[in-house]
Amino acid sequence: MSPRPVPRGVTPPVKARSGHILLDSKRSYRDLVRVYPEIHKRVVEMNRPFVKDTDPLLPDVLLDENLRDLKGDRKPVGYNRQDAFGLRLIFPIVDERRAEFYFTKPARCQEVVQITEQVSVLLRRRGIKHTVEYDRLSLGPPRGLPNLPATGVGSGFLSS
Repeated sequence: MSPRPVPRGVTPPVKARSGHILLDSKRSYRDLVRVYPEIHKRVVEMNRPFVKDTDPLLPDVLLDENLRDLKGDRKPVGYNRQDAFGLRLIFPIVDERRAEFYFTKPARCQEVVQITEQVSVLLRRRGIKHTVEYDRLSLGPPRGLPNLPATGVGSGFLSS
């Protein structure tokens, strides 16, 4: 599936599996220091129904780690919890010259589009130029079950 950039003034899709924010080439991770606490807060709030109460300090620890990386102009870890239906905030290693992050969930949903648009508005208000794209993830071809051939592969038996 090809990436779908959403120019300003154009209606975003209703549902998406991933919402990508690519900062302008003149911007760096350090430019996110002022806005990242608000982004992190929104991700934590959207994940609240899926979070187990085993470690209530975890969001605060992740926020501190991410802010430390952003201040050092390094790629942060984001919010990549292993909750089955939770929202993830990923900072991929795609292009070292251009800071990027994206929100994703396991299935196409409105929440991904909503948070991507909210964060885009937040960045625009702070004067941080960026581009928004949806469904840029290359998920690859479908795979078969372990130890079984992929769908469509012959069984190897000859019929007479």
